[in-house]
Amino acid sequence: ALDRLAQFFIAPLFNADCVDRELKAVDSEYKGNLQSDSRRIYQLVARTSNPAHPFSWFPTGNTGTLKGAAEELGLDLREELITFYHKYYSADIMRLVVVGNHSLDMLSEWVTSKFSDVKSKGNTKPMFNFHPIGKAELGKVIHYKTVREKYELKLQFSLPELKSTYGEKPFAYINALLGHKEPGSIYSVLRKNGWATAISAYSSGMYYDGFGTYDISVAATPEGLENYEAIVSIIFGYINMLVESGPQEWYYQELALVSKAEFDFKEKEDAETYARTLSSRGHNQYVPPHQILSHNHLSSGYDADLISKCLSYLNPGNYRLFIGAQEHKAAECKLEEKYYGVLYHIADLPSHMTSDVKCSPSVAKMLHLPSRNAYLPKSLSVTKPVTPVEKPAMEPVLLRKNDKFEVWFKQDDQFFTPHGHIGLTISSEYVNNSPLNHLLSTLLCKIVSSELQEQLFGALRANSNFYLTLREGSINVDVSGFSSGLPILLKTILQKIKTFKVDTQQFSIYRDEIERMVQSQRLDNPISLIYRQLDAVNMVPAFDLDMLEKVLKDITLDGLQKHIELLFSKAYVKMLVSGNYNQSVALKASNQVLDILQLQPVSRSSINARRILAIEPGYYVQNVPISDQKCLNSAVICTFYCGSVYDTRDKVALQVLKYLVHRAYFAQLRTSEQLAYKVGAILDSYKEGRDMLLFALEGESNPIYVTQRINEFLRQYRQKLQELTADEFESSIQSLISLKQEKLKSIDDEFSRLWTHIKSDKYKFDALDKDVEHLKRLSKDDLLAFWDKYVNEDTAKGYTRLDLQMWSTKIWQPTPKEFEVYPGTVIALYGSLRSEGHTGLSIADVQSFVSSADASSSIELLLAELSALYVSKQTPSVPNETAEALDTTVVNVEAPGIVFESSSKVATALQMAISSVNESPKFATLGKTNFANIDMKQLPEGIWLINDYKRFQHTQALHGISVSSRKLVPLIAE
Repeated sequence: ALDRLAQFFIAPLFNADCVDRELKAVDSEYKGNLQSDSRRIYQLVARTSNPAHPFSWFPTGNTGTLKGAAEELGLDLREELITFYHKYYSADIMRLVVVGNHSLDMLSEWVTSKFSDVKSKGNTKPMFNFHPIGKAELGKVIHYKTVREKYELKLQFSLPELKSTYGEKPFAYINALLGHKEPGSIYSVLRKNGWATAISAYSSGMYYDGFGTYDISVAATPEGLENYEAIVSIIFGYINMLVESGPQEWYYQELALVSKAEFDFKEKEDAETYARTLSSRGHNQYVPPHQILSHNHLSSGYDADLISKCLSYLNPGNYRLFIGAQEHKAAECKLEEKYYGVLYHIADLPSHMTSDVKCSPSVAKMLHLPSRNAYLPKSLSVTKPVTPVEKPAMEPVLLRKNDKFEVWFKQDDQFFTPHGHIGLTISSEYVNNSPLNHLLSTLLCKIVSSELQEQLFGALRANSNFYLTLREGSINVDVSGFSSGLPILLKTILQKIKTFKVDTQQFSIYRDEIERMVQSQRLDNPISLIYRQLDAVNMVPAFDLDMLEKVLKDITLDGLQKHIELLFSKAYVKMLVSGNYNQSVALKASNQVLDILQLQPVSRSSINARRILAIEPGYYVQNVPISDQKCLNSAVICTFYCGSVYDTRDKVALQVLKYLVHRAYFAQLRTSEQLAYKVGAILDSYKEGRDMLLFALEGESNPIYVTQRINEFLRQYRQKLQELTADEFESSIQSLISLKQEKLKSIDDEFSRLWTHIKSDKYKFDALDKDVEHLKRLSKDDLLAFWDKYVNEDTAKGYTRLDLQMWSTKIWQPTPKEFEVYPGTVIALYGSLRSEGHTGLSIADVQSFVSSADASSSIELLLAELSALYVSKQTPSVPNETAEALDTTVVNVEAPGIVFESSSKVATALQMAISSVNESPKFATLGKTNFANIDMKQLPEGIWLINDYKRFQHTQALHGISVSSRKLVPLIAE
């Protein structure tokens, strides 16, 4: 692997076909992000910077800026790539990090032998001695239109390069103060006024060479946007207060203490991420090699003068202001950014916003420094097991279980750091049993989290984290960080939830945010939309966007307050305490939970758990139009329902199959055919039901054409499985075993694994060991048998498949009648013709041509015949009366000839259509239900077209709820 990586830099091939393929991938990625607000504002920031500086350039690239620009200049793109490589790729500007479990001597030997041939050409990095945000760019206000309904403010300041300050970390101090959320903060004042829901402050000074920027971003409310000048004045009011108060060493030392503790007890992380992070940090030329690992955490000392100097850059004469919203009253956005089409308006900031900006005296009194942090770790000691352990325990201990509460505990016996992780899941009859209650639960989590951000921000400063979310039909509370403070943190959160009284202003703000959230989800990328639809079809209850939008009007303050009271009247709570604790601490924490929530006994059957459809054998498809009229991409997911989630043998066979098929699927549909940038074979499952093998793709191609190409891939892949060598099969098995036996890296990793098993209701803590046992016994014949049982359309007696297709409005989509009449291969061919601009044939013409074509003819001859048909249809007869009126004898208009390339999608689609002419409707007899009785249509292949998935759900049985794999006996009888 190292040798391959090294050769990328020593002797890259730059094969012409690879250049073309990657060009399409770059263009596909670019088009997939055209509706991304984050990409759009990034490019607008660049566009409005100094055009002479590379910071202002378009960093993503597309076909026009690469191939198109090269052609305009009379250049060969591949040759330009090679020239670029020879000019800039120098060992002097590269940083290599290799992370491995081999000895340092071995790693060093490998690096020396593999990478020594990377050429040194000196420092080839271009340097610019001017700032991209200079006087000409500062003092501007830029209004821009967003895709989603949101309200954004960004103050961007111009800074010098700050890499040399890595040790003193002045901006870590400034970031913490400007972004904190405790009383007296910018956030606190804005929130009380109902003007903002979030704020962030960060410096980019460590990333850029020769310059830096500092951004203060505010997620505003509509009222906040109208009062943007007041928001800016509050921000500068707080900065002025910091300047007047002077640097506070005690606050700096609090931050340094926490950061040092993080480093001293840093747990392992993903090796790839760690290597990438260190490699990036290595580009700071001021950091000596011995500090590469630590410099991001450890401070070299407090420097008040440096902090004051850095604060001086944050002044009203040294910033520009970005204001984002879908619509603007204060400006008419007529300018258009070149690459993403962002509409914007740029003007000078008024003079009162560029000099001596002050907030009102009453607001100034509200702004003050945070108090000393009461959440700093009280103890960093480590609690070790009473008796030494030879091997870490794989299971937690069930401390207590009754008809309202179960508590699990896992003491850290392998990492020995002062960290902890506590999770709660609150399942209630009222959490998620209707679209309205789903939104009310979501709203509760948002409002309470907002208040807790202000109340508990000191805990966040002390490296604790908390999350309050609605997930999997339950309310989840999660706290993690240094262990000593987590029990009190959890207590505070639960007290807030249980006794929460809804504030009218905050209700209004977050109710509106929920409405914007629901409506803006229609603008998600197609692959996200299609996964949401997959859940909606498979789960009961599950609520699609139409259902949620219908009940938005029913969200009221009184309704939310009653919802809070009802939540705990019928609730069952699970709890896991893990990490640096002993059993008595875990029991004490659980007693706190019981005291606060005052749970009543409840029957688990009374809690409306999500149920999963037991879809009967058959092939089903649902077509869904994409609401976003500007979205270029469509998406497809083909889902194969395989073995039961309880069947370990089938599960591991599926895992091996996915491991093998993903690479081939990616290579064929993305690399070879270039159908999309986002391509993947994925495993998925719910708590109950059947494991699923999914083939997903998002791109500009017609979804029917994509589905046909997936079908063709699957037909051919069985032969590839058959041809798999013993060594290849065994290598795949060993790779999966290695992944399953990989050591946990942290207390958080262990918590996640255990918590997954607890929330599943199966409690299969030994699942990985069982998987390995079955993997060792798995044979290639088992894999082929699995394929034939579940995936092979010709042999699977219980073949169960669901295709979801998301259609962009930018491409032709068949009518329901056309779906019903014409085979998918004909629709794919017709769609391919239209996508290449050939609209002169009707779909009936295409069907007639395919039906009468000679299947034994070569593809070249068939394409020529199709071209002749196309030309004949483009030779319209001019009516005689028209000819007479024109005083001409010309009655026919000759159309120019057209040539279909044998490598085009049209050629591929034609081959598929011709080869399937005589196929019988093989899927017609799979199931027993006649879905025509609920107005579903059966397509020519025997596929059922779902037009109302809710009606379809009512025809299907449901899988039973999860059953524990063991008898649960608590340690403490109650």
